[in-house]
Amino acid sequence: MEATPHAPGEPIVLSHIMPTPIRLIFGGVGAALSILLLVELGPALWPPSFLTLFFGIIVLGGLSVTLAFVAGSALGPDQIWEIRPGKLTITYQLFNQTSVKTYELPDLESCDVASSQYDSDVETYQIVCRLPLGRTVKTGLESTPFLMAILAFLRAPIATAQGVSYAETRLRSPDFSKREEAERALAQLMAR
Repeated sequence: MEATPHAPGEPIVLSHIMPTPIRLIFGGVGAALSILLLVELGPALWPPSFLTLFFGIIVLGGLSVTLAFVAGSALGPDQIWEIRPGKLTITYQLFNQTSVKTYELPDLESCDVASSQYDSDVETYQIVCRLPLGRTVKTGLESTPFLMAILAFLRAPIATAQGVSYAETRLRSPDFSKREEAERALAQLMAR
């Protein structure tokens, strides 16, 4: 996360950018591991039997979870948040595609500061804004349906296979290193 310094009245700008080489490395490692597992473990699945069927389900299930994590990280769009009093502008970018979304306060049901720490020792914080019932945030990039369809499948393969498009009802900001910074940005957003 990067936050630009600002004077009173100027927007707070946050960004979460993943460089293209890192995306390619994530995608390449995911693909290489998948091929390696299939080449090494594929012969163990033949001739088919009850045990090989059970083993195959475990291997393919674990493989799909690994691929979803790696490829989802590689295909997630970059985000740039620009916070002004009463207005939030989010710029999504993936490779050469860009989309801009603007939200006013009436478009948001509520906003809070929440911890975004998962398994790291470093505590980080996010601004989480809930959207009203019936409104969803899908990907922000309507101009790349192929990539977004892949991303939707990797994030929620069962729901996508059943025809339910991946959607979120919350906007999550890039991470802040300090809670005070997140609260200050939230206060600026909520100011009218």
